[in-house]
Amino acid sequence: MKKLIAAAVATSVSAIAMADVSITGNANYEYFHKETNNINTNYADMEINLGFKGKSGDTTVVANFEIDDHGNAETGATTASHAGAIDVEDTYLTTKIGDVNIKAGNFASGTTALGGEIDQGGRATNKIDMNTTIGGVKVGYAVAHGSSTSSTAGVNYMDTDSAAIYASTTIGGINVAVKEDSDKYTLVGASGSFNGINFRVEQKDNDAANSDVLFYEVGGKVGGVSVSYAAIDSDNTSAVTEGDSAIFAQEMATDSTSTGKTGVDGVSQVAVSTTVDGTEFKVRVGELRGAATYQDAGFSRIEAKRALASGATLVVSYDDYETAGTSTGSTMTDTQLLEIDLSVKF
Repeated sequence: MKKLIAAAVATSVSAIAMADVSITGNANYEYFHKETNNINTNYADMEINLGFKGKSGDTTVVANFEIDDHGNAETGATTASHAGAIDVEDTYLTTKIGDVNIKAGNFASGTTALGGEIDQGGRATNKIDMNTTIGGVKVGYAVAHGSSTSSTAGVNYMDTDSAAIYASTTIGGINVAVKEDSDKYTLVGASGSFNGINFRVEQKDNDAANSDVLFYEVGGKVGGVSVSYAAIDSDNTSAVTEGDSAIFAQEMATDSTSTGKTGVDGVSQVAVSTTVDGTEFKVRVGELRGAATYQDAGFSRIEAKRALASGATLVVSYDDYETAGTSTGSTMTDTQLLEIDLSVKF
């Protein structure tokens, strides 16, 4: 019997070893000390991300999970009121039918994608993206199917779909792209490098009146110092929804579900970074532009990042920023925020 059990276990282990399955992830612990109007708050959170990937031929299945303890710690809530939660994030498959690449399921686009610094790349439970390359041009169609909770007879569930066609290619070393949703917007962008200057520029023309958005970033390197300037110019205070920027120390949107900070229709920032003895230092200084009847809100962030011998990465940052949405003539509120972030990838 023992030999039979041992053989069964060995067979199972062998099957797992031969299967094209991988598990990856990352985790980070963040500690914060925040001071606003001489009121001090200390809080922390822990986040663990696990990614599972299975592959068979040209077909790959992905499932990503987030285990976090965010809650309302910042507001001083007790531990019990912000117990950890498990969030099922990306769940999708990629495959090919002939020359057509297909991605279907629940997934989000990142901030580096076309329009990624303008639109929050939200997830949907039934998204489909199909693309192929024709004569050096990538062309595709993407749709996130909507739904309706109305009980009215004859309601068309497809009315809430978000569908777009897109194309991208490289011309003279410059990446150019366009995305069109006939019912909502036209988005165009270009990125690349010219004479040592890196740039990225994107324009979103919304069908709704007075709601267009321009984003751009330019930068280069002088000796061992990298310098960049980035800005967003919006026609109104609700056209930018991305709240998890990879570029700006302070963002126009307050979070991933917000349509924007009160009274803010633009942001600009200068960033300078360099590496000294293995530690990367970055300084970002900018301003959230106040719309009519609102004041501009300045901000700055100093950050140091270093890979540790333990395999973890330590990031220490200090923010000093004015509260956006302050009416003209009112007193501005300053906030200082110290953050210590210890993260690891595996």
